[in-house]
Amino acid sequence: MAKILVIGCGNVGSVGLHKMAQLPEIFSEIHLVTRTLEKAQRVKESVYRKSRKKIVLILHRADAGKSGVLSRLLETVKPDLVVHWGHPYDNLIIMEACLSCGVNYIDTACYEKRNELGFSHKPQWEKDKDFKKKKLLALLGCGFDPGVTSIFSAYARDYLFDEVRTIDILDCNGGVKDKKIKFAPNFDPEINLRELILPVRFWEKGRWKQRGRLIDESAINFEFDFPQIGIFTPYLMYHEEMESLAKNMPHLQRIRFWMTFSKNYLWHLRVLYNVGLIGINPVVYEGHPVIPVRFLKSLLPRGEEFNKGYKGKTCIGNIISGIKDGKKKTIFIYNVCDHQAAFRETGGNAIGYTTAVPTVVGAKLVLEGKWKAVGVKNVEDPVFDSRVFLDELAAQGLPWKVQEMKALPRFLQRDL
Repeated sequence: MAKILVIGCGNVGSVGLHKMAQLPEIFSEIHLVTRTLEKAQRVKESVYRKSRKKIVLILHRADAGKSGVLSRLLETVKPDLVVHWGHPYDNLIIMEACLSCGVNYIDTACYEKRNELGFSHKPQWEKDKDFKKKKLLALLGCGFDPGVTSIFSAYARDYLFDEVRTIDILDCNGGVKDKKIKFAPNFDPEINLRELILPVRFWEKGRWKQRGRLIDESAINFEFDFPQIGIFTPYLMYHEEMESLAKNMPHLQRIRFWMTFSKNYLWHLRVLYNVGLIGINPVVYEGHPVIPVRFLKSLLPRGEEFNKGYKGKTCIGNIISGIKDGKKKTIFIYNVCDHQAAFRETGGNAIGYTTAVPTVVGAKLVLEGKWKAVGVKNVEDPVFDSRVFLDELAAQGLPWKVQEMKALPRFLQRDL
């Protein structure tokens, strides 16, 4: 039995709290830090109703991103672990609080500056010596992508291949929202939209290459037949797990990331970008500074407004090629998650479910001592047993499958 402190109860945090409540023998006492107490109270009531109060959930209204606030709270609560489901802007401050108070740390997304586009693990990696000195673990990117896609890669490296040569990560949301919802990102709109307008990058033969942007009419894409979902169009993107996988996968020659979008979604995205509503720099309106993307966020539907009617499935996985016993080998390792099933169980959607459940699994393994390490680590680090994680992932509601392929899809064989 453990005491943990959780930061954030949005779509991901809410799902995660419901899942933790299903494991009272592990997560016996949960302290939730939130800026919005009213929403947190609704989540708490739902968690208690579904779990029949098998755990203790205590709410704390505070801004964990303000220096000193979290440290004082950690000194009072004295948790065994901090799980960060809040804004990645706050990663460094929260890690510093964990260092000062001697607490292990887990997050789901790498650090980015609030006033700059882009993200990188590097500022967090720079804290590795400090965490080692304190004999603490900071586990980075323990969601799905990043997270499970990285562990899929590690599992291929450790158990399925002698040499992993190429990785193509595919993220498909085949879900359909209520017709009244014309445009709505699937998680925090500010974070989501910021990453969609970045230059597209991928890693090949030891260096990073750049190929336009998702918002370009000429954005690179292909068609793929996803298991249980059908044919969708993935677009080439830059995504954070590639940064760490390029370091932790020996023999790797190329890694790319692809995500599916409808033409309607991209049309909205391009219009919003072209009129300046995805901007992160303040503009003055009637004498007041306004950040466009945050104003846009206030107008867009929130998960609780469309989760109930969200239908269909997600399919996220890796197409991996390499060498086994001297022969070429290609696989697709993936998970399929149903939006309606996620809602019935936790009140969230499949996007929140696939992000939250791996974090709960990672926290469980750390608290049980099945994943042991000190320092700042990404989930695919060779120190961790990928099979232990994937077995627990399936037990907690996200089964996965390995599908043998004759070869890479023809489009993925091309030089881009």
